[in-house]
Amino acid sequence: MSKESNKRTVIVGIFVFIGLVIFIVGILVLGGQRKTFVKSLRVSALFHDVNGLAAGNNVWYSGVKIGTVKKITFVKLDEIEVVMNIDKSSRQFIHKDVKAKVGSDGLVGNKIVILSGGTDKVPSIEDGDVLIVEPALSPDNIMATLQVNNENLVEITGNLKLITKKIVDGQGTIGKLMTDESMYNNLQATMVTLKATAGNTQRLTDGLADYAAKLQTKGSLANDIITDTLVFNHLRTTVSQMEEAMQKANGVVADLKRASSSISENITSDQSPAGVLLHDQESAEGLKKIISNLESSTSKLDQNMEALKHNFLFRGYFRKQAKRNKD
Repeated sequence: MSKESNKRTVIVGIFVFIGLVIFIVGILVLGGQRKTFVKSLRVSALFHDVNGLAAGNNVWYSGVKIGTVKKITFVKLDEIEVVMNIDKSSRQFIHKDVKAKVGSDGLVGNKIVILSGGTDKVPSIEDGDVLIVEPALSPDNIMATLQVNNENLVEITGNLKLITKKIVDGQGTIGKLMTDESMYNNLQATMVTLKATAGNTQRLTDGLADYAAKLQTKGSLANDIITDTLVFNHLRTTVSQMEEAMQKANGVVADLKRASSSISENITSDQSPAGVLLHDQESAEGLKKIISNLESSTSKLDQNMEALKHNFLFRGYFRKQAKRNKD
């Protein structure tokens, strides 16, 4: 074999070796990105819509890549199983109550599975677990929502246009306030009055606060009435006695009223002695005569008694009587 042939063989061998090295490095790099050579556990989730997710797409947890999508298969109508390989090194941070949803890597990037949530009280995931699925908004739903919002925005804009036109034309309260100076002046005067009323209310509130503070001053009558049960009981007893006295006074007044009414009836009645004396002239004259006769009889009786004093038969009796009266 010539030297030129040997040289060519060595060059070819070198290129083949370099190619094998590049191939092996490429496999290792791609395998590292796909987590092919990393120990992993397999979990799954059942979705109603994967929104274009494909096998080989990444699985993220809290923004960190922790695995890849192994395969996607239909289980039944409107139910799709997504099997994922999760790095065992991340297992301790992912718990069984974690939620999975389909998202995007950036605004228009590849579809990914996003894991979120989970609590420390729940055990970590294990091989074969089925994760909870969190509904995700699809682009169609987002567009439908935007369409509804656009329609609402158009309606709101039309209403604002109508309102501003009425305001400019001086219609409504706001329009009159902006165009009618007299209404503005009246409103300003009302605000001044309200301000004065607020000041009076504040002063009244301060006065009530001072009065309440005085009520809490120990030793004052108001405080004793509120806090001292003995003073309150005495005051209640006094009030009860006053009420009883008032009731008795009312009874006396009622009796006096009845007596006065009875006297008035007797005086005005022709059947009573007083009524006869007041209204019957004849009876009054007779009564006068009787009184006159009594006076005359009394005078004569005095004369007779004086005569008896000087009679020798009764003189001793009257002397003894006079002496007894002196003793």
